[in-house]
Amino acid sequence: MPESSPFRPTPPEAAVTGAARIALTYAILSAAWILFSDRLVQALTTDPAWMTVLSILKGWAFVAVTATMLFLMVRRLVARVAHREAQFRTLIHAIPDMVWLKDPQGVYLACNPAFERFFGVPEAAIQGRTDHDFLPKEEADFFRQKDREAMDAGGPRANEEWVTLADGGGRILLETLKTPMRDRSGALIGVLGIARDITEQDSHTRERAKLQAQLFEAQKLESIGRFAGGVAHDYNNMLGVILANADLALDRMGTDRPERRYLEEIVKAARHSADLTSRMLGFARRRALEAKEVDLNRAVAELLPVLGRLAGERIRIDWEPAANLWPALADSTQLEQVLTNLVANARDAIEGPGRIRLETTNWTLVDGDCAAWNEAEPGQYVGIHVADTGAGMAPGLVPDIFEPFFTTKASGHGTGLGLAMVHNIVRQHRGTLQVDTAPGRGTTFRVLLPRAGGGARDEASATSAASSGPGRSPAP
Repeated sequence: MPESSPFRPTPPEAAVTGAARIALTYAILSAAWILFSDRLVQALTTDPAWMTVLSILKGWAFVAVTATMLFLMVRRLVARVAHREAQFRTLIHAIPDMVWLKDPQGVYLACNPAFERFFGVPEAAIQGRTDHDFLPKEEADFFRQKDREAMDAGGPRANEEWVTLADGGGRILLETLKTPMRDRSGALIGVLGIARDITEQDSHTRERAKLQAQLFEAQKLESIGRFAGGVAHDYNNMLGVILANADLALDRMGTDRPERRYLEEIVKAARHSADLTSRMLGFARRRALEAKEVDLNRAVAELLPVLGRLAGERIRIDWEPAANLWPALADSTQLEQVLTNLVANARDAIEGPGRIRLETTNWTLVDGDCAAWNEAEPGQYVGIHVADTGAGMAPGLVPDIFEPFFTTKASGHGTGLGLAMVHNIVRQHRGTLQVDTAPGRGTTFRVLLPRAGGGARDEASATSAASSGPGRSPAP
C-alpha cells in the first residue's frame, strides 16, 4: 500500500521523526555554512570593511538558501497532507450511505453529500451547527440521546429510525450505526455516524414475512382439513349406525313407553353430532369456485327470510342496501354460507332481544388502508357488513376467532368452524375481511369481495383520491 494511502494513518512517532530530520538537516547545513563561509571570508580579504560587506552578503545568502530549503520542505509536506485529505474526502463522498462526524457536544464537524440530503443544505452550512438548528426539538433530542448512548457504551450502537428528508420530503427508514471516536491518548473527540437507507429492504422483509405467514396458514388449514375430513368421515359412519338403530327402535316402541324419551334424546344428540360432522366435511372439502357476477343487494334480499328464521323472533334484522352498488365477483352458494355463518355468530352473541344490521357498500382500498384488513390488496371491492348488538369481544381474542375449532361459546353451543369457513371462503375469493369489536358495544364483520369487471387493482390508485372516507369509494 502506498505511503500516501488514506487507509494508513501517520503515527505520531513518524511525525516526530520527520520533524527531527528537518531540524537536523537544518542544523548541519547551518553549521557547515557558518564554518566554511567564515573561512572563505578570511581567505578573500583582511580588510575589515570588506569583511563586513562580505559577512552581510553571506547572511543574506544564508537566509535565501535556508528560506528556499524550508519552502521546498514545507510545500512537500503540505502537498502530501492535502493529497491524503483529498483522497479521504473522495472516499467519504463516494460512500452512498450517510456519513457524518460530531464533536462530543453534538456540533457537526463534517459530513458527506448523502447526508446533505437529510438537512437539505450543503456541508458548509451544517458544520458548526447542531441537530437543534435543523430539526424539531423532540426529534433532535432523540438523535442527541443516541449520541450519548454510543459515547456511554464506549463502542458502536445501532438502531433503526424513520426520518423525513428535507431534500424532497421523502420518508425513509434508516439503519444507523454510531461509534465514539477517540484519539491515541483515549480522549473522546466525537461521534462518527453512518446511516443506510433500508426502506426497500424493510418492505421486502415484511412482504416475505407476509408470504411466509400465508404459506404457514395454508399448510396449517390443509393439515387440519385433512384431519377433520378423515375424522368426520369415520365419525359420520358410526353416527349413521346409531341413528338407524335409534329410529328403528322408536318405530317399534309404543308412544306410551317411558323409555321413549331416552331414545329421542339419543336421536337429538346424534343429529346434532351429524350436523357437526357435516360442518367438518364442509371445512375439509374445498370445491372449486364458480365465481360469477353477483348483485349483492339482490342476493342478500333473497336470503333474508332464511336469515330471519335463523336469527329467531327475539332478534330484529335491519337491512340497509346501498344505492348504485357495484356487481361483485362471487360464488352464490358460498356467499350464502358466509352470510348464514355470520348471522348465526351474531345471533349467538346477543343475549335476549337485539338487532343485527346488514349493510352493503362500495369500497376502494389503497396501500395505506390494507394494514387494517386481513391479507388485503389494493383494489375495488363490494362489501357486506354484519353488525350485532351483542356483548362484543376483547381485542386479544380477535386474532384467534378464525382459527378452526376456536370458540368463545359455552360447551355444546359452538363448533368453532363457522368463522373458519367464512375466512377460507373469503380468501378463496381473493377478498378480505375486518372485525371491529369491543366489550359492551357489539361486533361488526366487514367482508369485501372483488368488484366484477376486472381492473380493480389497476384502478385503485386512480380512485383513491376521490375517497369519501378511509378506504371507502363513493358510489358512481
